[in-house]
Amino acid sequence: MNTFFSTALLLLLAAQAPANTWYVATNGNDNNAGTLASPFKTLPAAIDAANPGDEILLRGGNYVSQEIRIGKNNLHIKSYPGEWAVISAPTNVEDVSACIWYNDPETSGGTLERLEIVGGYYYAVKFETNWDWDNSVPFNQRRGVSNVSIRNCNIHHSGRDAVKLTPACANISILDCEIHHTGTGPGALLDFNAEGIDNVNAPGLTVRGCHFHDIATTGIYVKGGGRDCVIEANRIENCGEGGIYLGFYTDAEWFDTDFNPQYFENIDGLVLNNIVLNTQHAGIGLWGAKNARVFNNTVINGGMTEHAALFFNVTDVWVSDNFSAQTGSQNIRIQNNLFVQANFLTNAMVRVRENALIGNNNLLDNNLYYDPNSAVFLDDNLDWQEWSLSQWTAQTARDAHSLTADPLLDETFHLLAGSPCIGAGANLPEVVRDADGHPRSDGGTDIGADEFGSVSGAFTAPPASNLSVQILGNPVSDELRLNIHANQTIETDLLILGAGGQMYYHERLRLPAGMSAITLPVSTFPAGVFFIQIAEQMLTWVKTNG
Repeated sequence: MNTFFSTALLLLLAAQAPANTWYVATNGNDNNAGTLASPFKTLPAAIDAANPGDEILLRGGNYVSQEIRIGKNNLHIKSYPGEWAVISAPTNVEDVSACIWYNDPETSGGTLERLEIVGGYYYAVKFETNWDWDNSVPFNQRRGVSNVSIRNCNIHHSGRDAVKLTPACANISILDCEIHHTGTGPGALLDFNAEGIDNVNAPGLTVRGCHFHDIATTGIYVKGGGRDCVIEANRIENCGEGGIYLGFYTDAEWFDTDFNPQYFENIDGLVLNNIVLNTQHAGIGLWGAKNARVFNNTVINGGMTEHAALFFNVTDVWVSDNFSAQTGSQNIRIQNNLFVQANFLTNAMVRVRENALIGNNNLLDNNLYYDPNSAVFLDDNLDWQEWSLSQWTAQTARDAHSLTADPLLDETFHLLAGSPCIGAGANLPEVVRDADGHPRSDGGTDIGADEFGSVSGAFTAPPASNLSVQILGNPVSDELRLNIHANQTIETDLLILGAGGQMYYHERLRLPAGMSAITLPVSTFPAGVFFIQIAEQMLTWVKTNG
């Protein structure tokens, strides 16, 4: 049995054991029992006492981190209900490299929830890898921390990046968080590289419903061959460099060249329903991205000083003295996006650098570009002339159904009646809701992050699902029985996936507040390890032959 399946089965066995709850309070003592009446004083003491699957609740107050390390599977660390815990680390002590560090690459599962995480010389939160521990190990056997969710947290004032994902850290979810004020320590002065989320070749990242602001460099990038990321319904504003980048520049050692011999910086990324505001560099940028899908985003004042609102560039990966990989983006789809520039900005709406788009299967269409001084488009592969939309379309065959018109937005970037965005988008299977979580169900998808007719107001993330899921009986042969408890009525998808990612079952559920019992016939499923995904929860179960 390989390491992946072994880890899945260990998590399964841990999930069946009774979970304990441990308590931490600022007036506690690490010699205490860790109960509500006799809490620990520090989070490391609770982590040492806990077993996989346990919950740690922090009472309100500030806890100083001297680099808190999490190396156990499936620990759930949260603020005590009705209270708010702050975990803070200095930014001027290099030995405290991170406020919270998932330091064991074999760690899988767990949550950080309703916490304020502050500081760290380099990172507020870091997920570790063994990618560079032994270069003789095949790429597909290297490991990183996996299946951890960060939910409803406030992460800020990091020395450099707020959240750092290293190669092979798989299926990390960052949901409904506020992430802000990166690059505040002396480490950023030595290397000005301070993203909101910095993902280097970590597959399966999901970032949804978050608010990024006051980011020193780029809000989110996924590079180094990072694949299958979903960046959805976030608000990203006031970035010193870019908003959302699929790809950027990465050293050759971090790529999986068995899977990705062409050194694509990003593979199969989905950027959907985001609001991007006031970025000094590109609002949305693609560097050597393969199969990227960029749908229904609203970008206001992207590329204020560099690049363009929408920007394409090649990779530049030094491999040896004789070879440097320079790969453009291919098989990309950029549809239903809204780009707006203020009248005092002079950079292009779209710019394609030399060799930045390769092949004949790239689609840009059904977008709206608005600049009161007239929108400008540049393709350095053809000439250096500034084109209008009609000239751009004639020269490149791109954006045949796109528009240049005032989109008629209100002050919260929702569409007003009469907006040319209404009904002008392509109907896409990936686009079923808008940035507010409202259905796009009127028959004609609107351009941008808002679907006209939904309740107006500031864009907010969809509410957290607050689900708990229990598998009754595991392994199973004929029927899979689930108990699902929801704190509120929600609609969500239930997916059953095979270990290789194949979908065996998909159902849209409407769950009332309280407990629901669900039974699924699985007798026709092959024997093996499966994954159940409900909302942001992922559980493992095993199907036997009976």
